Amino acid sequence: MHAALHPSAASLAPAGTGRRPLLAPVRAFGRALLGESDRWLLWLPVAIAAGVLLYFALPAPLPTTALVPVGLAGLFAGRAAIALWSARPLRALPLAGLAALALGVLAAAARLALVEAPVLPRAGVWTLDGRIAELEPRSPGVRLVLDRLRIERLEPTATPERVRLTVRHGWEKLEVGQRIRLRAVLQPPRGPVVPGGFDHARHAWFEGIGAVGWALGRPASLEAGEPGAELAVARLRARLAERFTEPLPGPAGAVAAALVTGVRAGLDAAIWRDFQLSGLAHLLSISGLHMSLVAGTVLLAGRWLFALVPAVAERWPARKPAALLALLAAAFYLVLAGASVPAQRAFLMVAVGLVAILVDRDPFSMRLLAWAAVVVVLLRPEAVEGASFQLSFAAVLALIAVWEVAGRRLAASEGGILVRLLRYPLGVAATTLVASLATTPLTAFHFQTVAISGVVSNLLAVPLTTFWIMPAGLLAVLLVPFGLEEPAVRVMGIGVELLLATARWAAALPGAALSVPLWPASALAVLWAGGLWLALWRRPWRFFGVLALLPAALLIARERPPDLVATPWLAQIAARAPEGARVLAFERDELVEDALLRALGGPAPDGAAVGPRCDRAGCVLERGGARVTLARRLEALLEACREPGLVIARLGPERCPGGGPATLVGPRALAGSGGLALWLEPEGTIRRREVAETRGGWPWVRVGTPNNGGR
Repeated sequence: MHAALHPSAASLAPAGTGRRPLLAPVRAFGRALLGESDRWLLWLPVAIAAGVLLYFALPAPLPTTALVPVGLAGLFAGRAAIALWSARPLRALPLAGLAALALGVLAAAARLALVEAPVLPRAGVWTLDGRIAELEPRSPGVRLVLDRLRIERLEPTATPERVRLTVRHGWEKLEVGQRIRLRAVLQPPRGPVVPGGFDHARHAWFEGIGAVGWALGRPASLEAGEPGAELAVARLRARLAERFTEPLPGPAGAVAAALVTGVRAGLDAAIWRDFQLSGLAHLLSISGLHMSLVAGTVLLAGRWLFALVPAVAERWPARKPAALLALLAAAFYLVLAGASVPAQRAFLMVAVGLVAILVDRDPFSMRLLAWAAVVVVLLRPEAVEGASFQLSFAAVLALIAVWEVAGRRLAASEGGILVRLLRYPLGVAATTLVASLATTPLTAFHFQTVAISGVVSNLLAVPLTTFWIMPAGLLAVLLVPFGLEEPAVRVMGIGVELLLATARWAAALPGAALSVPLWPASALAVLWAGGLWLALWRRPWRFFGVLALLPAALLIARERPPDLVATPWLAQIAARAPEGARVLAFERDELVEDALLRALGGPAPDGAAVGPRCDRAGCVLERGGARVTLARRLEALLEACREPGLVIARLGPERCPGGGPATLVGPRALAGSGGLALWLEPEGTIRRREVAETRGGWPWVRVGTPNNGGR
């Protein structure tokens, strides 16, 4: 029956029969849709994710009174879809989609309510005591997450549940579970530095972090660590990280600890930059590759060992107890790695695949990915907008889609010795190319970087990680209880050094990476729609998904980066020209400066004339007949108010004294804006947009909080 419903056959059907010729395309679409009914389930996580995105696209959370009708509508739509599914599947399909959409909305609202916690009301120096819930080495010092807090001058109902801060002195004897007291500079997590940029406050809200900052002086120990499963895991992570960083000081130890335990705080900016520019950043985030290597290594070793035990081999195929052992190893690795979203997705994929082996099913399936996506989206709906979720699912989605078309035939094909020898490097190159093509738009959107040398660097780095680094790391973990891990750690360190050298080499290649300005979210949505259409269907109409490239390109081309960005209190000022962007920092903050440069399309080369004229009193930018004055002192404000233009001031009145011709954004308005982006038009007009306009009324938004974050 399905062959008769092929879309190409439907297109040959008479188009003008009957009294309603305009319905012929609709009927043809329905026939094609029926022909792909076995793929409908794959769109379930897409519909749920769409509901999540719809909820978070609202200007503020929905009240409970509005969620009740959403839930009822979803319930009725779901019941109607079930009733119609057998007799009228095409009518049931949109009802099922509506039910899934409502489920996504409710999941997002429930998650928002579950993680609700106080946020520090204002920045300042605070005295606090709390329990160390997480401890990650940094250079220098450590980064702590404290919970069970008591903060002086704050009522318990206004005290954040967790704070994250850096301790640079007196940290050597700190351990997870210990209760400490200290004075610290704390403030609410920062918002975006540009409209539409990454919102650190939103990310911190869902992690339960209500304040960030750094310690003043040395912490004082109040009591020893407390028992508990969560703290036991945190201690295990911290101690394992130490077992790798002690024999491998410097970048090699930091990367080794990140690969084994997920502790990435020790990775400095230079390492991140090299791995991002070389297209190897995915190796530093525990995801599908790492989880598959751990499970695969245990599966192969277990299968060999169980085959040697007659009592086991005679009763069950050796692969089944080996699959169960691999499942336990993957679960341990998930807990050890901190259960990040990529790790959760990878574990779910690996777990379903191992269960498929136990029940004699095919472990390579698009449905496997769909169910993993459903679970992750329902448990962590906020992750749908995040880079890690999108990158990991996009890569696996593309690889499975290509595998369905050509992979099985290639794997089953015979060949000589030369073909077999070449199959692996060609396979690595092909999978790297597929994953890179799928994730390149996402890295461009989330990180404003496109790694041109990614295929070459991955061709070298992935085999190195697969056959050297991760097996040595797994062996080291197994030897830790016996205190014999150091030789394996040092072997792993040699591989990590080669990995670091590969990243540095690839990052230094001419044109290794391309910087792009911040994209509009609408362009990414169009690309996702086209990519899903291309990957999830099987019939020729799937190639209509490629057409999404055109509207996405038009949306990107229409979005011109701002000419000038000013953060609250004029702490940092970024200006853009055709050559690139420059940041003038009156208060140094590497995270803010890097975010500004990436959002504006990358730094300008040395010697390029970019940016306003500045002195201690402020800055002036004139372009195309438009004039902007950034006044850091009162005299600069008074002088600029006498001439037409826009004046942005960090102190002084909210209106120009004497009714001057200039338009003034005073200190209160500047602080409330969360930051300003300005476009200087050729006709002399100035268009401005506030960061606060793009954030809405969500609970993590604290209008008036300066975006200069914790260190």
